[in-house]
Amino acid sequence: MIDLARVVKAETTETVTREANSLVMTRPKPEKRKNAKERAKAKFAKDETANDKTAKDGTTPMTATAKSGAEAKAKAKAASKAASKAAAKVAKAERKARRTAARAA
Repeated sequence: MIDLARVVKAETTETVTREANSLVMTRPKPEKRKNAKERAKAKFAKDETANDKTAKDGTTPMTATAKSGAEAKAKAKAASKAASKAAAKVAKAERKARRTAARAA
């Protein structure tokens, strides 16, 4: 009886040549797939020559509408701050008047 587990396959000329040229690949390795962050960077990458509106620090200058909106917001904030200061002053004076009236009584 023949023991099939011990039968060794004879080397052919094809396997000998493959071992000799083991560093040769049949096809190139595929490029690694980019993750979402890298794809977004590539998609929204800004070309420096095409985007001449961008300042040297990389920010985009404000439009006239945005400037006027920012100025209006700053004015409203300053007015609100001044009004709250005035209201606080009035409230403080009222508290002081009540304290003095309570002491006198």
